[in-house]
Amino acid sequence: MNDQVRKYRPGTIVFREGESGDYACLVKTGQIELLKLATPEVPPFATLPPGHMFGELALLDGSPRMATARAGAAETEIVIVDRARFLTKLKNLTPTHRELFEFFAGYIRETPIWTKPPFGQTLPELDARAKRIATLIPAIENSDRMKTGDAFIDVMVKMLVHYAKRRLPAPG
Repeated sequence: MNDQVRKYRPGTIVFREGESGDYACLVKTGQIELLKLATPEVPPFATLPPGHMFGELALLDGSPRMATARAGAAETEIVIVDRARFLTKLKNLTPTHRELFEFFAGYIRETPIWTKPPFGQTLPELDARAKRIATLIPAIENSDRMKTGDAFIDVMVKMLVHYAKRRLPAPG
């Protein structure tokens, strides 16, 4: 079974903030703009080029869409992965890849973004998971061993690592 590819004309809405998140997307060609409001006068807060993913957090945890996504200035192609296909992709991972993926996803769901640790606490005192995440991130970023061969999952792992890094408390 192959992933579904959809084409969007410039300015076409892919999904709206608040909608159900039953699929995630990978930009294949063109670009995607992310907006908090879907009105022409509101500039996008992010523009995603080919190879970037969007809509993945809603797919991971079933929450509503956090932003509106629309095609940029040129025709845009995106790869759509729905929940059933995503679960199949996860099932096909090696046990090590699946465990790592689930560990990072769980950490992201349950951990706020820290600007600094609570008064008097250091990283090891905060959470053993945070310490493990901080140790795993460089190994994942600097190695091809964690690549799965599935472009969608590999990009999602990069996104999970990025989100996890943002949730690590700043030292001291």
